[in-house]
Amino acid sequence: MKIDIWRERQKLHSKVREFFLNRGLLEVDVPMLSATCGTDPQLDYFETLPPTHYLATSPEFFMKRLLAEGFGDIFSLTHAFRKGETGTRHNCEFNIAEWYRIGFSAEELQQEILDLVNCITALNLPLKRTPWQTAFECVDMEKLKAKHKDWTLEEIEDYAMSAIIEPSLGKNCAEFIVDYPPKRAALAKIRKNSNGQEVACRFELFINGIELCNGYEELTDTKEQRKRFLEDIEKRKEMGKPIPKIDENFLTALEKGMPECSGVALGLDRLYMLALGKDDIGDVLLF
Repeated sequence: MKIDIWRERQKLHSKVREFFLNRGLLEVDVPMLSATCGTDPQLDYFETLPPTHYLATSPEFFMKRLLAEGFGDIFSLTHAFRKGETGTRHNCEFNIAEWYRIGFSAEELQQEILDLVNCITALNLPLKRTPWQTAFECVDMEKLKAKHKDWTLEEIEDYAMSAIIEPSLGKNCAEFIVDYPPKRAALAKIRKNSNGQEVACRFELFINGIELCNGYEELTDTKEQRKRFLEDIEKRKEMGKPIPKIDENFLTALEKGMPECSGVALGLDRLYMLALGKDDIGDVLLF
C-alpha cells in the first residue's frame, strides 16, 4: 500500500469514530484473546496451545456483558480473526466496527448503518430490504439438489447465496437481506412476518455484491441461547470441527438481564475498499 492510501484510510477511520461519538455511543475496548469462543459451525477460529485460548472472531460476547452491566449504547473498533478466510475480500485478521443500540429495532439499526455507509463513502445510496426467501426466487433449487446429491440442504443454500444471489445484490443501493429462516438465527430473536411465518430478526447488508455487515435484533433469552449453543456444538461434531467451550460468562450476563437491543458487526476494510474505489482488500491493508 502506498502511504497516500494509508493516510486516506486513517481519515476515514477517524470519521467512523466521530460518527459514533457524535451519536452518543461510548467506545469500549475488549480483549482479543479469550478462554472461550463462539460456537457458530460456519466459523473457524485460531486457538493457542494449552491452556487453550482463542483469538476473538468478534467482540460480541464481551460487549454484551458490558450491556448487562448498564453501559448503554456502545461501540468498538477492533481486530477480529477467522481461520481460513483469505482472498480479495477476506483476510484472516481484519478490522471490525461492532455496536449495540438499546431499544432499537432491526430496522432502526439498518437505517443507522446506511447513515454510516453514506457518511464514509459519500455514495448517498437508498435503502432496500429483500426477504431471504424472496432472494432465492431466482434460484432453481431442484436443479441444484439434483446436481449436488451428496450436499445437505444448508450447503446447497449457502452455495446458491454466494455463487448466484450475492453478485447481483446491492446494485445502486444498500440492500439488506432480512427475515432469515429461524435455523439461521444465530444470536437473533425470532418473530412472525406479515404472512405469519416465523423468521429470524437477522440481516446482512450488500453493496455491489459485497457483504458489509451482519446484524441482529438480539436474543436475550438465556435458555434459548444455551439451546442454540448446544445445537451448534452437535453440528460442529458432525462436521468434524473443534468443539469450543460454551461462554458461561456471556450466558450469566443474559441471565442478569441484557437490555433489549439491536447490534451489528461491520467489516471496516470492506467499507474502506468501497470508499476508496478498491477491488482487493490488500489495497487497504498495510500488511
